[in-house]
Amino acid sequence: MPQAPTIHLRGKPSSLRLGLIERLLRTNAHVVLDEDFLHNVSETYATDLEFGQATVSSSTITNLGEGHRLVMLGHGPFTSPADGSLGLDVNGLELILVTPAGAASDVATDWVDAHVVVHDMIPMRRDSDWTPAVFEDWLSAFSQNQEGLLPLEADRWWVSEIDVADALVRLLMSDNAFPESCKMSGRRSWSVGQTYEEFHLLYMRTMAGQTGRFGVDELTAAPTPTIELQTLVVSDKPPLSVEENQMQRPDLSNIHDALHAADGDGWRPLMPIRTSLMHCLAGLLEQKSS
Repeated sequence: MPQAPTIHLRGKPSSLRLGLIERLLRTNAHVVLDEDFLHNVSETYATDLEFGQATVSSSTITNLGEGHRLVMLGHGPFTSPADGSLGLDVNGLELILVTPAGAASDVATDWVDAHVVVHDMIPMRRDSDWTPAVFEDWLSAFSQNQEGLLPLEADRWWVSEIDVADALVRLLMSDNAFPESCKMSGRRSWSVGQTYEEFHLLYMRTMAGQTGRFGVDELTAAPTPTIELQTLVVSDKPPLSVEENQMQRPDLSNIHDALHAADGDGWRPLMPIRTSLMHCLAGLLEQKSS
């Protein structure tokens, strides 16, 4: 049996961090967390830890070491008092930085081994780094019986947190190094109007479910938006107008090739965007009511 990998997770609390933990606990990995967060995970996932093969420990017990992988989510901080004088400069430690696309241009990456840029992820729970601001704006408007504003922005390439977390875990559990640079996104473009229609419909159905008052609009099956599937590799042949450049989908060839090398399968997001929006909306409403 292959040796269980040791994977350190760092970064401020986020929906993606929880998503990664949930999937890593289904493997035989040894997951290292901050002391405060470890207590919460040990209680929440006690059954998984009791009957599964995964183990967890704190960063004060399991230090960064050769052959380990350190996954850093978001903007940091990523250091721990337990790191000692070397900090993250540990021989043989693989440093993997995962950031949302909006902040990627402001991130220095010369100190990491791999940088994963995630475009247009729909998180399961609300957090400040990953939740699209437009979703919160729309929810605020709906709660005041107003229509949401449609911002003037390019098409989005929505992808579910579940698909992102699954792909990261597939790479983490393989013996291959992460690609030096790769991007993740959905393969279909969504206009702001299409996204708004889906989000608004799900909100209305949720409110109707809470009150038991269903109208024709809530009971009528919504048509699936007409969305074009694009190839994995994005052409960069000039000339491109500003509008064409904005509409280009992130190049998914690196992540597809890395996943294919890891387990024989590539980058194929499986979670429907409507389902992802439903989970996200539920998380936003739960946070709003708490």
